[in-house]
Amino acid sequence: MQGFDSPLSRREALRRGAGAAIGLSSALAATRVPIARSALRAAARKPIPLPSPHHVARDFRRMVDFGPRLTGSASHNRYIAWLEREFVKAGLRLEPCDVYETLRWQAKNFGLDVLEGSGAGRVKVGTYYPRSHETPAGGVTGPLVYGGTAPAPSANGVNLAAAMVGIERYPKDLASWATGLAGTIAGGTAGSVLLIDLPMPMPLTAGAFTPLVTYENWRGHNQVDWETSDYKRLWIEPGLGIPLAPFQGLGAAGVIFVVDSSFEALKGGYLPFGHGFEPLPALYVDRDTGTRLRQLAMGRPRTRLTLMASRKKVPTSAVTAVLPGASKETIVFNTHTDGQGFAEENGGVAFVQLARHFASLPKRRRLRRTLVFAAWPGHMTSDLPQTQGWIDAHPDIVRRAAAALTVEHLGCSEWIDSTENGYNPTGRAELFGIWTTQGRMFELTRDTVVAHNIPRAALLRPPAQFGVGGAFQSAGVPQIGAIAGPEYLVTISPNGDLDKLDPALASRQIAWLADLTRRIDSVSAAELRKGDPTLGAGPPSSPSPTPKKARCGPAPPRGRHRRKRKRHKGAQRRRERKEDG
Repeated sequence: MQGFDSPLSRREALRRGAGAAIGLSSALAATRVPIARSALRAAARKPIPLPSPHHVARDFRRMVDFGPRLTGSASHNRYIAWLEREFVKAGLRLEPCDVYETLRWQAKNFGLDVLEGSGAGRVKVGTYYPRSHETPAGGVTGPLVYGGTAPAPSANGVNLAAAMVGIERYPKDLASWATGLAGTIAGGTAGSVLLIDLPMPMPLTAGAFTPLVTYENWRGHNQVDWETSDYKRLWIEPGLGIPLAPFQGLGAAGVIFVVDSSFEALKGGYLPFGHGFEPLPALYVDRDTGTRLRQLAMGRPRTRLTLMASRKKVPTSAVTAVLPGASKETIVFNTHTDGQGFAEENGGVAFVQLARHFASLPKRRRLRRTLVFAAWPGHMTSDLPQTQGWIDAHPDIVRRAAAALTVEHLGCSEWIDSTENGYNPTGRAELFGIWTTQGRMFELTRDTVVAHNIPRAALLRPPAQFGVGGAFQSAGVPQIGAIAGPEYLVTISPNGDLDKLDPALASRQIAWLADLTRRIDSVSAAELRKGDPTLGAGPPSSPSPTPKKARCGPAPPRGRHRRKRKRHKGAQRRRERKEDG
């Protein structure tokens, strides 16, 4: 069974986190230590260094402690409020929030029970299919029927472009296969709990990226090491979506997918992470459980599938924080706020750490350009406009943008799932793809990757691009899109997969981003735009929904809530001082 927290209104979420700065100021004013004010002024003048591995781990853990930040959830609201507070504390100005409305879907309970025969009992389920159709409290019941093995997406496994084309056409291929299945199953499929083998995830290797690679940084390794690196990932497929309408056409009451994965790797996966609503309930089981269910299905035992969930229209907002520079030209940092564990999505935490550093520098060391930190919702659902929505809502900032730096999934160690060794760490950093506008942006990115020795980093050419940065390329803004894609990327787990975080790697990656930002700041916007014929040549985007504008930032505290927050904040700061030694 899986549970999620209940929703909070945006106002309530903001109120719960408000008053940090005022509470701290009051506590300092009340102290009788004579040097307190002078020490505070000295501390204010001292630049804040880029985060150490310890501070990266602390802030990432804080994000994880909010809970899974699924779009529009209470945990997501709390995390957004934290980002707002931290940007304000760092000295940045918050633009009015872009407020959207989303249909939030939250799973409550799920399970699978075989109700009769020698195999009767609870079945070990890896995870549920998000936004598949919810069931009543009593579930849906029908005979367990094996429908065979669905076709694999058409791809050769070593070519990313072919894989993406295969994924795009997969719904049609699956529908065609299901149509031919209807008359081949004895006893039929009407009212069944249908068991389907998925030959997924696809057996990709990192060689699939080779046609897009412009530079590779992995000291001590050769091209063979790159091209044979395992890139079989659940978040690619079925994580990008398996349509359920073909199985509804067969009359099924629900679907159980068997994936080529161990239970440990599959457990808690949010698959697919950004797909829309589907007409049937569906669950996933691992390869070993699938073997057992195929045997049981020979007797067509009565089986119950349960997937209880709620749907509710809720507001969710984008945060835009600005650190003014001497120039009106901007450098935009771009990421999303919704995610599951420490990896998806920690870009906003890295932005807070960068904002603290750059805002604390004395004027003579400040960057010339204005820094803009954009953190928006919508990557974990299908009804929000994501990066393109932020671009459309902030045309003036984008028009003045010299560059955009999109950041996703820092500090990821590599874990591999195999039938031989199970789900295990390799001891290496996860592959780190950096899509880069060609020309001067490529040169700056390459030089800084080498200078900071970012491991297993591959620079790739747009416009075909994983991650959420490609919209800037289409909009004509020189950009990078830095992203890792570990196997656990969209997993919901009790500890947010913090055991897989490499804080030293994340600290190095953040230092690399800071250095790249400094170097970009010294290059003219005109020079950054030279050398890439695909820049600004993307297809026109569909109009994004117009967001409502609302005040961003912590609300002022009131009465006993203020006193309670002051006590909470004091305890929190004591914990942090203890952690810092």
